[in-house]
Amino acid sequence: MTVILLDPLRPTLVPLEAVEFLGGPVQYTVEVPVSVRWRIPGTLAPDAVDAVLISTDPRSEAVLARISNGENVIAAPSLPGDALLEAVDVMDRLWGFGGWEVTQSHDSLRPYLLEETYELLDAIGRSDAAEIKEELGDLLLQVLFHSRIAQAAGDFVVDDVAATLVAKLSHRSPHLDDTMVGPIDVAAQEKAWENQKASEKARRSCVDGIAMALPALALAEKVRSRSAKAGLPDDLVPETLKRVEIGLYGSAEEELRKAVLAFVADIRAAEDAAEAERGERRALFAKQWHRFWPTSEQNR
Repeated sequence: MTVILLDPLRPTLVPLEAVEFLGGPVQYTVEVPVSVRWRIPGTLAPDAVDAVLISTDPRSEAVLARISNGENVIAAPSLPGDALLEAVDVMDRLWGFGGWEVTQSHDSLRPYLLEETYELLDAIGRSDAAEIKEELGDLLLQVLFHSRIAQAAGDFVVDDVAATLVAKLSHRSPHLDDTMVGPIDVAAQEKAWENQKASEKARRSCVDGIAMALPALALAEKVRSRSAKAGLPDDLVPETLKRVEIGLYGSAEEELRKAVLAFVADIRAAEDAAEAERGERRALFAKQWHRFWPTSEQNR
């Protein structure tokens, strides 16, 4: 006797090696869809002792009983991403219980998202593969959780999140759509990425799109990197962004954040002043940065 385990996500796809067993008496566990039963050529025989058992639930009592009796098991092969779909299903089931999960919001989950991110960074810092895997799972839970909250609000679903990522990667990585198989020139790849990114985001300022909620040091590095790419001379960067002193003026984190935000304000002011004079928004050269850079509190 044989047990055939179909993929619950794709129950109509029957493993090739199972076809020869489907012409005789068959039995089904209760969750097998009717549409699948109609397509199976075998004869339904609930009481036949030699019937093939078809199921999509490997935890079914009937399946477990037959396996314990030593019956042959033919299972549909898993595909990459199947576990991700199972994770989505688990999130839906948790949500369906109407417990703690449904009381959460995007905002209430922020501390967990931040904590899980730092725990992943710690695991990466220790080069611990097992811990990295676990922390990535915790971070994946945040993606699923936020997506489920959005689904309940009618904003989007997890498939929209994945589709947005696919579209972004495809747009920013032109080599995905051609016949190139590699190796890829890294410099050309980075340039293509930045060009495509610029074309899809109509940013007025070189600092637009930076998450100002980043920790102060990471924020300072991001702002300095972005402004340098925009041609801003290093001598316009204040010393407070080049050197962090701890224990002198209270919270070094807050002092650095204030300095970064003031620097960002100066960048935007210079860009706005240049646009007002030239009548259009375009990149600035070093001399132009100096010319339009705020020189007093009145210019801020």
